[in-house]
Amino acid sequence: MPRGTHACMTGTTYDELLVIIDEFADRLAPRARLTCLYGLMAPLLDRVEREDEELSDDPVLSTPDAVRDLRKAAAGEPVDVDAVHEQLTEVGLCYSENQDPERHIVSQSAYAAAAWLQLLAGRKLRTTAYLEGDYEDLVPPFAPSAFTRIVDLLAWTRSDQIYLHWEDAIAYPEDGDLPAAIRELRAMHVEISGFGREQYSCDLSSPACGARNAELPS
Repeated sequence: MPRGTHACMTGTTYDELLVIIDEFADRLAPRARLTCLYGLMAPLLDRVEREDEELSDDPVLSTPDAVRDLRKAAAGEPVDVDAVHEQLTEVGLCYSENQDPERHIVSQSAYAAAAWLQLLAGRKLRTTAYLEGDYEDLVPPFAPSAFTRIVDLLAWTRSDQIYLHWEDAIAYPEDGDLPAAIRELRAMHVEISGFGREQYSCDLSSPACGARNAELPS
């Protein structure tokens, strides 16, 4: 079945939702997009932070420290983004090789966080020595932009599922709950739309608005 022609549920399809989200996000300022995307991802970070297993012989950061530094980076504080990215990709890779579905969810959360951090830094960051490539290799490449590629992964991760391409989910419904992923996409669309309305309605001269807009560095 050609992409974009399936009807997986009444109304807007999964890939159409990604396009709608992408078009809306594209109207946000770059800094606002990062803040918004971090908010979509933030609920998953607690799960990653709880993982304290040593994954290499000489880690620069522990996993909990990497998550804490990621939060600092989101708040605009200076951190070693290469070290954070390296540990997050280490978690993503190591946990993806485990057969436990829960570990795959942690892996996907770590990869989403690493991809977001790369967008924040605006450059390639150091990865685990066992992984090659940049952030585009860390998240599925099927959505139309870097923003929606992370959103695509989050839809499945936030619904506690191992990632599955939407067409594969239609062809093999026993392998994944596509309606649950669509519900998460719709929820994220609502969150993004609300964030956008807040940004556009905010009085830029007010101290409160200035503080919100200064959460992330330019």
